[in-house]
Amino acid sequence: MGPWPRSSAASELNMVTVFVADDHPLLLHGLIDMIARDPDFAVIGSARDGAAALTAIQRDVPDVAVLDISMPGLSGLDVAAEIGRLGLATSCVLLTVGASQAQLYDAVAAGVAGIVFKEAAVDALLKCLHRVAAGGRWLPAEIVSEAVQNEASRRTKWRSLSQRLTSREIEIARQVLADKPTGQIAFDVGISKGTLKIHMNNIYRKLQVSSRTELSQLAAGQIEPGVAHAVNGAAATVVKALAAPDAGEGLARPPARQTPARRRESDKG
Repeated sequence: MGPWPRSSAASELNMVTVFVADDHPLLLHGLIDMIARDPDFAVIGSARDGAAALTAIQRDVPDVAVLDISMPGLSGLDVAAEIGRLGLATSCVLLTVGASQAQLYDAVAAGVAGIVFKEAAVDALLKCLHRVAAGGRWLPAEIVSEAVQNEASRRTKWRSLSQRLTSREIEIARQVLADKPTGQIAFDVGISKGTLKIHMNNIYRKLQVSSRTELSQLAAGQIEPGVAHAVNGAAATVVKALAAPDAGEGLARPPARQTPARRRESDKG
């Protein structure tokens, strides 16, 4: 939908101009209808993807942009960050089903004015828009505060760990964390698969992990350096010992229980 011409009536009546972007058509129509029914707001445009939204917002510069945080391609978070970088006089409100801690952290860092969870949008969105239009912010403190603290701690730890790596190794680690296949990483970095393997082994050794999975867990703050490696190593040692042919031969065993018949036979002997 859109682009729509800026309404002269909206300017004359001092209405707050709003742009809406969501990749789900039914939800997009519902949001537009709900906002348009409020006499304080004028919806001046809409889009179903981030790229189209950014183009229209740069052209029309609405007072507020309501953006789905996870649109395919250019996400609402990407659009909000670019609006901030360009210095546009548009406040951004992000809609989300369940943003990750990293997304919430990035949203706050990008200067987003509001975050509304979609399940509460009917009750919360208009309240959020009124507050944002008045120069305030609508950020669920109990959720955002914890997420920002946790994510800030995780990023600080990861930056510290990254100092163990060379610039090339950091580049490779980032691509691994983006879940790119080995062949694609080698091509993007401009090295052979054999050289990539050497770099990967160096990364694992320096960060004390043993696989891509553990590297991802370490970057996500789910494990500490060396912990999973040590646990897996100990488990492997136990499994190897139990699988040996003579496993258990040196273990003390309780004496066999004698039945009355066996005791009589033993007495006869």
